[in-house]
Amino acid sequence: MKQVLNNIDLNVVVSELREEIIGKHVKNVYQIDDSKFIVSYRNDGNKQLLIEPPSKIYITQYSYDKPKNPPPFCMSLRKYLRNRRILDFYQASHLDRILIMVVQGPDDEQWRLYMEFFGKGNIVLLKPDNTVLVARRYMRQKSEVILPNKPFTFPQPTFQDLFEVDASTLSSMLAAAEGTASKVLSGNFNINVLYADEICARAGIPHETPASQLSDEQVELILDAIKAFNADLSSRNLAPCIVSKDTSFEAPESVEPFDFAKYQGLEKRAYPTFNQALDEYFSRDLKKEEGPKGEEKKKFSKNERIMIAQIEQVSNLESTAAEMEKTGNLLYQYFLPASKLLETVRSARKQGLPWDEIVARIETGKQQGIEEALIFDSPDPGQPYIYIRLEDTIIPLDLRYTLTDNINMYFYDKSKKSKRKMPGAKETIERMRKLVAEEKEREIEAEKEQTLAFKVKKRKKEWFEKFHWFFSSDGYLVIGGRDASSNETVFGKYLKPNDLFFHSELPGAPVVVIKNLPDAAIESIPESTIREAATFGSSYSRSWKENLNAADIYSALPDQVSKTPQSGEFLPKGSFVIRGERTYYRNIKLNLAVGFKLVAGHVDRDALLKGIDLEEIKQRIQNEDVTPEFMNSVYPVIIGGPLAPIMDQAMFFVKIKPSKDGLNPGNLASKLKALFTQKLVEQLETNPFVIDIEEVQAWLPTGKSIIEKD
Repeated sequence: MKQVLNNIDLNVVVSELREEIIGKHVKNVYQIDDSKFIVSYRNDGNKQLLIEPPSKIYITQYSYDKPKNPPPFCMSLRKYLRNRRILDFYQASHLDRILIMVVQGPDDEQWRLYMEFFGKGNIVLLKPDNTVLVARRYMRQKSEVILPNKPFTFPQPTFQDLFEVDASTLSSMLAAAEGTASKVLSGNFNINVLYADEICARAGIPHETPASQLSDEQVELILDAIKAFNADLSSRNLAPCIVSKDTSFEAPESVEPFDFAKYQGLEKRAYPTFNQALDEYFSRDLKKEEGPKGEEKKKFSKNERIMIAQIEQVSNLESTAAEMEKTGNLLYQYFLPASKLLETVRSARKQGLPWDEIVARIETGKQQGIEEALIFDSPDPGQPYIYIRLEDTIIPLDLRYTLTDNINMYFYDKSKKSKRKMPGAKETIERMRKLVAEEKEREIEAEKEQTLAFKVKKRKKEWFEKFHWFFSSDGYLVIGGRDASSNETVFGKYLKPNDLFFHSELPGAPVVVIKNLPDAAIESIPESTIREAATFGSSYSRSWKENLNAADIYSALPDQVSKTPQSGEFLPKGSFVIRGERTYYRNIKLNLAVGFKLVAGHVDRDALLKGIDLEEIKQRIQNEDVTPEFMNSVYPVIIGGPLAPIMDQAMFFVKIKPSKDGLNPGNLASKLKALFTQKLVEQLETNPFVIDIEEVQAWLPTGKSIIEKD
């Protein structure tokens, strides 16, 4: 079975990778085991880049168990790669087994992640000046030197490029060589035997033919086959597939980017890309990541989320306490060699020895079998730390302190601190358990209440109801965003050239738009509607949460509003650039009205003004003439906005204002639901309508509020 990608495989992988990841941003880096790494990047699906030098690299959609505590090398990669844009990804030379990923640094300079897919494999992060920042494996050899803060030199290719050979060179090489045509091609051009056999097959020459016995015509046929193969590779004329000896594909033979003559007669499973074929071949025993349309997760209440978080925290605290104590004990077990190594490195650094010289001396000590050298793993040139490996555990040691101080400060003290936090977290869990139990009882009561009520068909909501909205006293629809995402939607989808835009300079303010009448001039919007929109936008801003009595807001014309910042500036989501003069409305009083209305059919201004005759419903109930058809045409609606229009439109309403002594939105919503239900019962002597508490709460601003008395 195939376990290692060859250089032509890597060429195909890279050509597909370039289309997929260039321009994307790195989300995170994970080290799965000693040699396997996952680079997650922003994409529409669940794709990740798996890197496992020296054997393989490809895009995977499978999930891997990620260690809770990443090793030091992985942490270094995270520090410098996370949130960085991928600028390029390429093979060092045409058929080299070295790959390079280029990322955009903090000052727009280029950092390079160097990956070796030969020998023992390696991953090296290079600074913009081409010096080594951090490496998976440090070494000092004649052909390659990889040491911290030292210039990095790329290994020179030791083979000829198959696709650059001319007829004369190829003919001389084959004539002078011993062995078969296939082995001579494979040995001299560093290509896999499978590819050499394929070239011979395409040339119509048995691969076991002695190279020295090939005629000039046969050499030309081989050269033509090489050129044709190169053309297929360059034009991506591929046939990615997994090859198996049987139809079950339980133990596949290989995975290849081409349909090779060697595998004629075997079963093949085709894939759109070579990366997908590799993912299925190497990751087939793993669980595939769920896509964005996966099963919907259970929704938890705030108290349930707090309880779950505290349970997880207790588990983490217990784990941290045990792990820190175990690590401290392990350091005491190896106290002598660890202490010697730490003091040796501390002394060397005090003497001014560079890291490359220290690492070189330790590597020499390892070759001599010196115990303290054997436990050394790696340095952290940017920080005063070294890392040692004890019984497969990587442990950081701070060079500024003795080993005893390291053990106490970083391990035993952390263990004790975690243990001290546990009682408080456990108390919180018990308190949340009681609150959750009370919530469950209320939910059961609510379900009973709904069972007793008439089964009313849920109405289809209008497009504007996903935002805050109201119809002004003059009949204009006014909409406002609920958060940064809906602010973007209001601006991008619903702001028309003759509408009027409102916003506040305070962070977290909604975008508010007065929807003008078709073909009407902006100047035709009445002053009363403008004032109501200003009150609406100010009341749903952060000013309410900060318990302010009044706030400022401004309006602008649609052509003044842009999402394009000045060069070099960043515009957060939900924010906008306003160019030109704004019209400010100062000291707008913060207050809202929230009301209840029964409507027939659609929710629009006419329906809100007309409403339903409660006396008719009362008579129907008394005469037992409440048919399902009638009830399915009448809907309870919660409305909110400035006082004037809500007074005209609601059956009954309350006025609210911000107050630090008020109720939070959840508790106030419960109170308003009870008030509206009571009003209905007073009017109808029963309540056939279920008021949705979530709909009530959706109208309440963030922060505390009180009901304002008349």
